[in-house]
Amino acid sequence: MSGTDPLSLLSKKKKEEAAKKPTGVPTPAPTTATSSSAHLGDVDDVFGSLSKSTGPRQGSTSAATSSLFGSGPPLETLPSRTTSAPSATGGSGSLFGEEDPFKANFASPSSSYGGYPSAPSASSSSYGPSGLSGRGEGEMRRRDEAKAAIGGALTNAFSAVNSLLKTGANTTSSAVPSSIPGQGLAALASPAFQGGIPPSQSQYKTTTFEDILPGEMVHAIMKECFLVVTNPLMELRGRLLATNYRLKFQTQRGVLRPELQWMRTVSYYDVPLGAIEDIKPEQSTSTAGVTEYKLKVCTKDLRTLMFVGTEFQDWRSTQEIVARLGVPGNSSLLFAIAHATAIWPKDQKSWVGQEVDGWSIYKANQEYARQGIPTDPDNNPSCPWKLSRLNADYQLCQTYPAVLVVPKAMSDNHLWAVARFRKRGRFPAMSWCGGPELEYASLWRCSQTTEGLMGSKCSEDYQFVESIRQGGRGIEGRDLLVIDLRPWKSAWANKAGGGGFENGHAKCRLVFGNIDNIHAVREAWRAMGNAVANVSDGDVGSWFKDMANSCWYDYIGAIMSSTHKVIKEILDHKSNVMVHCSDGWDRTAQVSSLSMLCLDSFYRTQEGFLILIQKEWCSFGHRFRTRLALGEPPSGEYSPVFIQWLECVYQLVKQAPQSFEFTPSFLLRLANEVFSNRYGTFLCDCEQDRQKMVAPDSISFWSVVLRSEDKATWQNPDYQPRRGAMVPSITQADYFVWEEYWWRFHPRGQQMASIKAAYQTVPPPLLATIASSAAATSPSAAAAAAAAAAAAAAAAAAAPAAPASEVYSPPPSAEAPALAFASDDEEEDPFSLPPAKKS
Repeated sequence: MSGTDPLSLLSKKKKEEAAKKPTGVPTPAPTTATSSSAHLGDVDDVFGSLSKSTGPRQGSTSAATSSLFGSGPPLETLPSRTTSAPSATGGSGSLFGEEDPFKANFASPSSSYGGYPSAPSASSSSYGPSGLSGRGEGEMRRRDEAKAAIGGALTNAFSAVNSLLKTGANTTSSAVPSSIPGQGLAALASPAFQGGIPPSQSQYKTTTFEDILPGEMVHAIMKECFLVVTNPLMELRGRLLATNYRLKFQTQRGVLRPELQWMRTVSYYDVPLGAIEDIKPEQSTSTAGVTEYKLKVCTKDLRTLMFVGTEFQDWRSTQEIVARLGVPGNSSLLFAIAHATAIWPKDQKSWVGQEVDGWSIYKANQEYARQGIPTDPDNNPSCPWKLSRLNADYQLCQTYPAVLVVPKAMSDNHLWAVARFRKRGRFPAMSWCGGPELEYASLWRCSQTTEGLMGSKCSEDYQFVESIRQGGRGIEGRDLLVIDLRPWKSAWANKAGGGGFENGHAKCRLVFGNIDNIHAVREAWRAMGNAVANVSDGDVGSWFKDMANSCWYDYIGAIMSSTHKVIKEILDHKSNVMVHCSDGWDRTAQVSSLSMLCLDSFYRTQEGFLILIQKEWCSFGHRFRTRLALGEPPSGEYSPVFIQWLECVYQLVKQAPQSFEFTPSFLLRLANEVFSNRYGTFLCDCEQDRQKMVAPDSISFWSVVLRSEDKATWQNPDYQPRRGAMVPSITQADYFVWEEYWWRFHPRGQQMASIKAAYQTVPPPLLATIASSAAATSPSAAAAAAAAAAAAAAAAAAAPAAPASEVYSPPPSAEAPALAFASDDEEEDPFSLPPAKKS
């Protein structure tokens, strides 16, 4: 064998040690970290060349022997990670060549990946997930790799190596931190892992790729990574990038089989950090005896992805990035802030060419004036309602908007008393008014009372409810319809816990909506997802049974039924309606906004639909952050209530498609964007927190979708403006399965024309500001840059849609950063696709 093979190196090393050792004097055990490190350094020397000789999948004996003694077949022909493969860039078996700029140096004892503090180890002498005292994870990994590569030929040699390792048994280095205790995102989101990461602490800050977003930065890379695909059963070889926005898996050019091309179309392996429901680190030993590091990623859109890596530090670092940047515990540390900072010109809060400020799209005074509520009560004495600014400082109710509508007959003192009697201060407030055309018939929302089993009463609350009943000009003496949206059993259970409902109010007609709580919604959503996952072509399956057992469409029907009651009461009897659940921010928001969508044609326009969401969901305090676990680990309060409402809207759109100015594809976009953490619109639980924490430093999603070039992508060409209300069918036989949502990440769904159409039109992305530096010195230069950006966006919108991931594009200018990991190799990036040819 040559002089550079492991046996020769080890033999030479032993001879040198024997020559230096004094005759008859025993070798003392090392007592300092310096001496121990020297011995461990010997092991590094022995295995350094061996690790360079092994192939990318070093856990396989065939991979190692192929790299040592010959070249294997081209990488594109390999179906799994158990087959050997030379580097796509040439050179040694390393995927990026021996001069790999992404090999991190973890020698610092006081910091871990990227230079930020590592989590404290459970034991100062414990290394890696195995917890073996005195053995660094790097040494253990290299020993396993060598065993797999050489097999039994080095049995005696490894006995000598083990003796070297034992001499470092008392070493206390923290270069490789211990594994994260426990599993799951909640375990990751401990204080040791939370908080933002300064861009300067990312060793990959110059790394970029084709569809990188403004403000996005790569913080970790699993360079040797495999994505496990179950249908067909195989493994995709590539690498996993962890940025401050997402986990992005990149495959090499030409390795994606035709039957898996749909994954690229729908960005199957591109997961925003906000969309991660849970991440479970796992370890196992392969048949070759090598430790595999797995990341099982469960998403909030029903994907389950299994990534398998071979490098402990890459595996560990990826987990830390998800914890620090995905669940920092503070909305102001999410990606939305960095994204806005990169887009806005210096010292400005809007980008060049911005048409609409989404944060001000909903103006309470204007919206209520449109509904017939005067700004000054004296201007319209016939209107029984008035604007109230008593909550301007959010002291009356912290989760309500600053501007509210209440009965004219109620004084401020009355409002304070009613707020104390209603749960969380959410007293009855108006959602919508029909104006003089419907004799000011209106819809009101609130939370439950706090009367409890003893039935304690509040005279001010009684007067408030009576004022709502008398405020309308409908049928004389008609009882006020109060819809408690909960099942009656739940309402009584809440009453036993200090809650209540209006069963003691005179002239109130109480109806229960039978809409189950957030926990039932969460379980039904998961069961529906399992029903989709169980569908397999070629098998009869149990789709209809599983879908029925999920009860998902039963809950949809309950929401539609309550909505129907509201609509009929207001239209047919011109009477007021009050709805509530327990807290008034989940089921109440669903029914009130769905009713308004049917009653008011303005909300069926593009801009009106966004105002509806901003008003009834964001301003009235739906807990987006808690319900969708945005910036924090999912808790028992996690539930896709907003997704359920979007499917209710989908049912309305399918029943009367020409009545809506927006297309169903926009609902899917909303379902995606609500988890992305890219914009500040959905990041907080109430209007007060949103205005203080994220609105000043982030972009509203409405600003983006109301751009002219973006608005055209979700405008319904068949829209026919029709003034007036629509009454939906509540019969389940008229319901449609939301195929674009449920089947989008399933192979069967890629055969559906509706799903293909949803991904055909890609809205133009926001670009990092080009004029930020020029604007300060030359307005004309800024204008020219803005015109160039607009022209580029128009060209991108007109061009055919490119695949959503690894398309390589040359940089637009010499000053722009190099794209697509160009530093991996001097020739070309194996993870990029060639630029699309112009026709």
